[in-house]
Amino acid sequence: MRSGSPVDDPWGSRPGMAHLVGFAALVLDRQGCVTEWGGGATRLFGHSREKALGRDICDLLLGGTRRDTVRRVLAQVAAGARWSDILSVARADGQVHDVAFVWEPLARPGAWGAVMVTATDTSLPSPADAGASAGDRLALLHELSAHVGATLDPRQAAEDFMDIAVPRFADAASLYVVEGLLRDELYPDLAADGSVRVRRLAIRFGPRRTGERPAGADEWRAVFPANEIVNYGARHPANRCMTGDTAILYTMADLEISELDRITGMLGESAISVLSKTSFLAAPLTARGIVLGFIAFSRTADRPRFDDHDRTLAEDLATRAAICIDNARLYCRERRTAHALQQDLAPRTLTVPPGLEVAHRYLPASAMTVGGDWYDVISLSETRIALVIGDAMGHGAVAAGAMGQLRAAVRALAGFDLQPDQVLRRLDRMAEDIESIQCATCLYATVDLATRTCALSRAGHPPPILVHPDGTASVLSLPSGLALGLGDPTFSGAFTTTEVTIPVGSTLALYTDGLVESREQDIDSGIAALQEALGSPRDTLESTCDAIIAALPRQYDDVALLLTRTTDAASAPARRPADQ
Repeated sequence: MRSGSPVDDPWGSRPGMAHLVGFAALVLDRQGCVTEWGGGATRLFGHSREKALGRDICDLLLGGTRRDTVRRVLAQVAAGARWSDILSVARADGQVHDVAFVWEPLARPGAWGAVMVTATDTSLPSPADAGASAGDRLALLHELSAHVGATLDPRQAAEDFMDIAVPRFADAASLYVVEGLLRDELYPDLAADGSVRVRRLAIRFGPRRTGERPAGADEWRAVFPANEIVNYGARHPANRCMTGDTAILYTMADLEISELDRITGMLGESAISVLSKTSFLAAPLTARGIVLGFIAFSRTADRPRFDDHDRTLAEDLATRAAICIDNARLYCRERRTAHALQQDLAPRTLTVPPGLEVAHRYLPASAMTVGGDWYDVISLSETRIALVIGDAMGHGAVAAGAMGQLRAAVRALAGFDLQPDQVLRRLDRMAEDIESIQCATCLYATVDLATRTCALSRAGHPPPILVHPDGTASVLSLPSGLALGLGDPTFSGAFTTTEVTIPVGSTLALYTDGLVESREQDIDSGIAALQEALGSPRDTLESTCDAIIAALPRQYDDVALLLTRTTDAASAPARRPADQ
């Protein structure tokens, strides 16, 4: 955004501009440091964007005071609440103003932790009509915060923005993002001729909320289709708004001849007549110091042309939209990274020895998340195997990386033929040295198919369920143990091994807490429900897995399920795909 002078405010002395100077939008992180600083904030508080970014809000605006209040408010807003109050703020020039603040989550609670702050200077005198205009603008920004940011899909975020901007602020709008950023590339350099390549992520003509269909909408969409990739030359207003990081007012006369020829060649005379009288405004999409693209607004001759007041509001609208879109973009990138990491770290097959059947399932919490749930089947000898299941808390690349390190560590430890409690004790020590592991649970078991015995130990993990040949299902009573990375390795009672008999036809169920615990169901009730489901007769383990997954209530966490059944020994080991 434009950077203003920290001492002389050129807007403040102009008649009729008080309501414009007195409004600002900025973004804070969880610690209260400034991450975005709009042009309105520069004019209201007198600090340039360069000076404000990274500064603690208490030091920047409150003279180092009110830290306890700010910390409390940040915690409340991070949890999804909204806070408003009037605080005395010292401008960069030393003048003290009473400013009405509204603090609210920029995205859904817990997503990135960004806090949107809007501020209105109550000390500035303004005429009644200007006050109404400021109120309308503030209401528009608040509505934008409420409706944009609840999605983690960049395209949906762009569409949500259009729902607010059209027709409230403009008769039409289109949102463009630099093409390379959508493919996880670094910000691409301008072409040799200064042009920029962007994708039209969303476009809106006329009102949508009322259900009205704007006249000529099909004609406009043919000329400006969504998802089209466009190159804008160095002199195009959109390019200039991005390179200058400032909103620009323009008309059709400001477009390059090639662009004019393309547009007019596809439109009828009436549409060309409308465009010739249309007012345009391009505002840059700036987030975290990067210009992601721009938004082009337009108004027909039926409403007032865009002016400097609208330019400032457009910049603040674009700032909010940019943060939401960038949050979604970064989230999608992290998810793709985590998913790729999880797939690379997962075993391609599970080697199953004769005398054992295996079925398994993994479900992420949603299509947009990847977590740290995992399981494995490890061959120890011709008749002995290890079964392991675990949960590295969290989601995304960090959880997937922690899961991969735990899986690799367990496979290495399994080769020493240790008792389950010894494996977990050593795994616990290793977990303390792995920075990405904040908290993890695990259950490790060894099955001897010759003696039909199973030795188990768990580290804070839900207990296994054993289904006997007669269909009776029981929760195995094992000491819970401590979660990995949290216990004292010198405490001998942290992990213990329990041995049980598993006759031919017995089924052992290992699972993660996402299968049995949710907001609507406590873990004890969930385990009881799983116990009942396992006791219901099914033809195969695969059908049992399907029935259990199908009966899941609304899912909030990752789910992993590993079922094994002892059978009469077969002639050769079976290899099961590990990606079901």
